[in-house]
Amino acid sequence: MGRRVDYLREETTIYIALAVWLILIIFLSFGIKVLWSKYAKEKVLNVFLYPGTIVHECSHAIMCLVTGATITEFNLIRLEGAEIKYERPKVPILGDFLIVFAPIAGCAAVLIAISFLLNDPVNINTALPKDINFTAEGFFVFAKDTLDAIKATLFELWNSADFLDPHWIGFMIATIIFTVSMAPQRSDLKYLIPGIVILALVSFFVGKYFGFWGTRWFSNRVEVFWGVVNLAACMLLTFLFLSAIGIGIYQAVKLTANKKRPGG
Repeated sequence: MGRRVDYLREETTIYIALAVWLILIIFLSFGIKVLWSKYAKEKVLNVFLYPGTIVHECSHAIMCLVTGATITEFNLIRLEGAEIKYERPKVPILGDFLIVFAPIAGCAAVLIAISFLLNDPVNINTALPKDINFTAEGFFVFAKDTLDAIKATLFELWNSADFLDPHWIGFMIATIIFTVSMAPQRSDLKYLIPGIVILALVSFFVGKYFGFWGTRWFSNRVEVFWGVVNLAACMLLTFLFLSAIGIGIYQAVKLTANKKRPGG
């Protein structure tokens, strides 16, 4: 999916960075979907996002089977409100988190597969973040590195832009569909946010004191996942920015048109 680094360094910052970016993705995708639902025609939006909806709901279903949750309703045919309903999983606590997190992992996996099939039309730097010093200055440095990563990714997207290349166009459309389709339901947030934070902290301490994660195979998977998370967050930030501008222009034009009407 982009440039690769050969080996996961001993640093364990990656788990904290992933948690920050995943939480950012959750709120951005949720906010964008709510925003688009308010201003776009529901049927058009549902048709456009339908491939992502299928991946989203199927990811839920697969993890329901894994965690022992009984599926009571599973409807993918209905464009308005395709959904899955299920009972509580047999795996306590962790099961709920895995089920609601599954669509994020599923959509990310599909994006990786599409990128591979289209010969990596967008070159994303998967270099891992630097270590955090747990001081006030260290967190400011982490924030700066995060902004630098966003800027670098957006520059990569701009430099790789080729509106005549069907691979690039196809990947951009897929990115829009599958990043926005990561959006959780409002009720899922109570499991997602604490679950991601706890998982990041456990991974951090296990990696720091036991070094279980430092294998080449695992490091390569982390780098690929980091790349797609980086891309998803940057694309969602861009969508939110452009959507806000578009809605602002629409509201201004609408207000001006209303004032010009007789009696307006």
